[in-house]
Amino acid sequence: MTVGGKKAPEDFSVLELLNKGGLRLPQMTTAERNNFKVANNALGSGLTIYNKDTKCVEYWNAIRWVSLCEGASQSTLGPVPCTDIKADGSGCDQPFVVTDPDCPNGPFTIAIVAGSQFASLSDVDLVNGSFRISFQANETIDAHTVLVRVTSTCTNMYKEFLFSQNGVVCSGNYSIPTVTATGITLCSGGSTYLSVPSTTANLDKLIWTRNGVEVARGVNNYAVTQPGKYNVSMGAIGCYTNPANEKNITASGTAYAKTLSAIVTNSGVICGTNTVTLTALLSSPETVVWFQDGVERSTSQKGSPNLVLSGDAAVGKWYGIIVDGTSVASSSCLSQPSNSVIVSKSSQTQQVTVNAADALVNGQPLANFANFCKGGSLDLSVANKVTGITYTWYNGANPITVNPFQIPDSQAKILLRLVATDNSGTACAGEVNSTEKDIITAVAPVQPNITGSAVLCGGTSDLTLVPAQPGVYSYTWYKDNVKMSETTATITIASPGSTYSGTVSNASGCSSPMVSKQISTEVSSLPVLSWISKPVSGIYGGNVTVQTGIEFGPATSYTWEATNGAVITGTGASVSIKYPATGADGGTVDIKVTAENVCGKSAPLTLSIPVNNSCPTPSLAPQGSASPSITVGSSASLGVTVTNGVTATLQWYTNTTASTTGGTAISGATAATYQYAPSGSGTAFLYCVVTNGCTGKPTGALLFTVTTAADPATITPGSGTFTGRTTFDVNESNFNAGCGTADARGGVTVKADFNQLSTYSQAYIFTPSGSVSKIRFVYVESLSGAIVSSFSSATSETALNQSSPVIATMIYKTTLSSPQGQTTGLARGRTDANALSVDIYVIYNDKSDGTGVDKKLRLNAKIKDCQFCGAYIAAGVWKTFMCHNLGADTSKDPFTPDLAIGGDYYRWGAKTPIATSYTPAGEINVSIWGEFNSYKTSLSNWGGNQDNSTIKGPMDPCPDGFRVMNVAEVAGLMKMNTFVDVGVLGSTAMYTNAQIGGSRVVGAPLYFQWNGYRSNNRGLLLYRGAQFNYQVNAGYSDASGYTWFNSYTSSRSKDLWTGATNMAVAAASSVRCVEQ
Repeated sequence: MTVGGKKAPEDFSVLELLNKGGLRLPQMTTAERNNFKVANNALGSGLTIYNKDTKCVEYWNAIRWVSLCEGASQSTLGPVPCTDIKADGSGCDQPFVVTDPDCPNGPFTIAIVAGSQFASLSDVDLVNGSFRISFQANETIDAHTVLVRVTSTCTNMYKEFLFSQNGVVCSGNYSIPTVTATGITLCSGGSTYLSVPSTTANLDKLIWTRNGVEVARGVNNYAVTQPGKYNVSMGAIGCYTNPANEKNITASGTAYAKTLSAIVTNSGVICGTNTVTLTALLSSPETVVWFQDGVERSTSQKGSPNLVLSGDAAVGKWYGIIVDGTSVASSSCLSQPSNSVIVSKSSQTQQVTVNAADALVNGQPLANFANFCKGGSLDLSVANKVTGITYTWYNGANPITVNPFQIPDSQAKILLRLVATDNSGTACAGEVNSTEKDIITAVAPVQPNITGSAVLCGGTSDLTLVPAQPGVYSYTWYKDNVKMSETTATITIASPGSTYSGTVSNASGCSSPMVSKQISTEVSSLPVLSWISKPVSGIYGGNVTVQTGIEFGPATSYTWEATNGAVITGTGASVSIKYPATGADGGTVDIKVTAENVCGKSAPLTLSIPVNNSCPTPSLAPQGSASPSITVGSSASLGVTVTNGVTATLQWYTNTTASTTGGTAISGATAATYQYAPSGSGTAFLYCVVTNGCTGKPTGALLFTVTTAADPATITPGSGTFTGRTTFDVNESNFNAGCGTADARGGVTVKADFNQLSTYSQAYIFTPSGSVSKIRFVYVESLSGAIVSSFSSATSETALNQSSPVIATMIYKTTLSSPQGQTTGLARGRTDANALSVDIYVIYNDKSDGTGVDKKLRLNAKIKDCQFCGAYIAAGVWKTFMCHNLGADTSKDPFTPDLAIGGDYYRWGAKTPIATSYTPAGEINVSIWGEFNSYKTSLSNWGGNQDNSTIKGPMDPCPDGFRVMNVAEVAGLMKMNTFVDVGVLGSTAMYTNAQIGGSRVVGAPLYFQWNGYRSNNRGLLLYRGAQFNYQVNAGYSDASGYTWFNSYTSSRSKDLWTGATNMAVAAASSVRCVEQ
């Protein structure tokens, strides 16, 4: 037909407009268009409008609105955009190149303007106008379209290109389960609950959707917290979907943000015919509805928040919700779910028996105790313990790891539990618990203070618990978290290195928070002084340096006095004394010095110096060794101490012979110390001449012989053992997640205080393998001359036929640590990035008669203000571990459970990881993982097949100085240490950050996270949050299997597990590196 005239329509025409005004389309804004009810209406396909916002004609293609405004650019795309991309994202891998006759040389801007949730651009070259497009897998039956806009900067015009991806073709033959809704009205802060039968076939293929978008899969229930239309599909979104299953969850606007948590007795294990009890922890009495595997099972009315379970039918995952009525049916609001607890059935029939009277809180049976005071502390103990049973206290579901336990301020109620676990696994765990009790508002005493010296003086120290407020109190003391028998305010202690703690309790029975005092490992006494250097006589107008030695140091202060107008310069152990300018021969200057430490003040040390007018000859003594041995690349610190110096001048010389005459003056070397840095190996001679400035200008000289060995790093490694301390944390600052909190770093018990003899003097022991000769010890400092004062051995460097251990003593400089009350230590503030280090070498001739070749062994000592991680692996043998797993976020605290410190997963013998902590838990794509049972490796990749192998193989992934730990080290770690579990303990595979825990070595800075492992079956993640698995460097002789350091899910025991097939070697687990 025609409109606007009588002319017959032309061929092929259905409608012709003769009116010159044209055809006016419906006018809509974008908002009006979006509210237009066209979705899911087949009649709407092809509907066309004019968008007043974009000023474009748009049409509905049954999926979305498509703009016809491609832009005015003449750009073309070669090849043409893909419009038949496969659902898995393949089929459009080629590069696309823009051609624009108006802008032949570019540049262009290229961007996705619609559909960026479906695809992304890569290899974008804006100058030449090329790009690639990558589509994600489309897991729905609907097509995905993406619009790419190319703008030519020459003309500022654009053109848009449409790419299209096919939807999934429904496959399989799945039965559609029925969806059940528990509530369809959603209160603010609350939830509603959807479920399908837990016996649904092919549950792993089930997908929950909200408004057509996936929200969960592979589970039979879903807790709804957002309004919308919910349904389930099977296999892919939109496949095997029943419209009758759709649940339209609407928001009511009523606020209902109530919360609860759930606990279960006996760790949820039903033993034989016994029962377990579910308990809802609530802030006030509420009606609680219990769900099993997402299905409503039972209701507990107000005042009775417990549910007793027994038998096989109780097995499953349980959680509770709060309702505002007496049942779900009578309620308008449902809360969000509690945490889930697992109930399982054990084949064992025996259960550990726990006598309720043996569970003691502040000395009273748990059932009778009621003084849960806000902010107070509780002494938790067990009477009549049974051998082979482990007893663990819980605050609700959370294990209590310290005693006394301080009641959290955030809690209004408390439920204490004592769980007794059979270490042999023969019997089920038993439990004693209180009902949930109110925390009373009676205020607990404020934390007291402990006064008294932290250093044992004369072997003892008196500590006093001082209450913060006046009143009548009883006193409880603990030593290393074990309750003591003492009940007085003041006790006398005699154990260095221990931690003493205490609480005070008032007449109401409320106990204060615990206060602790760490006792130093050093035992001291009143300081005793002696002279190290002192003059025999002096000259009027001259200077002299005197130095004292101290027993039971260091001193906190020195006090010096001098008579007859002598002037003292300095305040430490060494001072300079300026004699009076004039006086009679035979006069004296009397010196007196006292020292004070934490134990008190020393007796005075005195010295009477005769003073005359004649000009004396200066006397020289070396500061340190006069014959130091160093290596190429390091330097020797030479120094002299002058006695009888009068207005003295100094000059250093080099010489070609061992003589103090005929040498060459060193320009500018006129101080009492000189840093000598040789250019090569050999023996050098230097001397210092001191000239007095008085009449006659007498002189004195001192010869130094410096032996410089070749760089020991170039010497062939040898055999035998070389041991000694190599890790020093000065523990002065950097108390943070990266370097460790003060608690994690152990306080003064592990502090490397170089002011103390036990730290600055270290023995390094070389035990030869067989008979050797010419044993020498040398070192190379990272900061030349700043770390080591001396390194010497009593054994001659020319001795032959040596087979017994040889000891060398290294004296570190006390300036590495800050003096008490100061912040001047050289190592203070240093982290891993700028740690000080010393390469310590023993060099020996490998023949007993000295006719062989030199071999060496090396230790690397590191000094920093940051934690070292490690533990003892044999008596007196400390092993340093990296604090974090390989691939972990090292800015995170390595002792706090966190997904970020999980690190990467490595197959045995691989240099690079196969997965990270954030890799999805399901199977890994075959292009990355490989075909089943196809992974192969070489025995030499890591460490061979010896349990004690210290070899670092060519594919070892650990950084320089570290390697994968060996079997012997892990066996020693398990034998010498106890592990305690921290974080949230699971019993099956878990994948979220909140559910991750781990095992920490008691008394040592070392933590292993329950990362689980990626199974040999295409990399499926198993047992994260339930057990740990760490690689060990020993493989089978044919490289078909390897050893794991493993914690078992069920018993939490630690063990070495060996896999004996290619399936085992294909699996991947965590790597923790140890120091080489």
